Amino acid sequence: MLGTGYRMLKPGQFCRRFIQGIALTEVLIAAVLIGMVAIGSIQSMTLLNRDAAATRMLTNARAIVQRNIDTALSVTFTSDPTSAVPAILALTSTAGSVWDDDAGNVNVVDVALQGSTGTQLVQGVLTRIVTDVVPVDAVDILDKPVIRKITFRLDYTYRGRPFSYSLTTMRSIDD
Repeated sequence: MLGTGYRMLKPGQFCRRFIQGIALTEVLIAAVLIGMVAIGSIQSMTLLNRDAAATRMLTNARAIVQRNIDTALSVTFTSDPTSAVPAILALTSTAGSVWDDDAGNVNVVDVALQGSTGTQLVQGVLTRIVTDVVPVDAVDILDKPVIRKITFRLDYTYRGRPFSYSLTTMRSIDD
């Protein structure tokens, strides 16, 4: 007697009968695998989109800080005692002071993020730190060249996480 699923072709030869159709368990396993791949893809796309938005926000913060550094490097700064030191180059404490970037009354900077749902406004605080750089070989205060170290730092919060971006440059007198 032959087992189930076998039939006799010729004397001494056996062949397994081909099963027609797909079993329900195979369908369920395939559905679970497709669902897991779909969920993983959606999660990774969401994460990539969130990271892209944070990177765009960082790019906007970098542009704001770079604009202020460029302004500090381009203003006239002379040793003439009758001319005033530009406000952007005025000395601050080592902790710095809040800098009003847009010349408004509020000491916050708007960092805008353009998205598919419109413009999301994130506000941050721009800090300016200007200190004198004293050369090691300057014995007398009169021999000291005027070189200023200028740092701009923008602190902002995006999606509940704090971010900070800063740039530093050096500036000497024009003449």
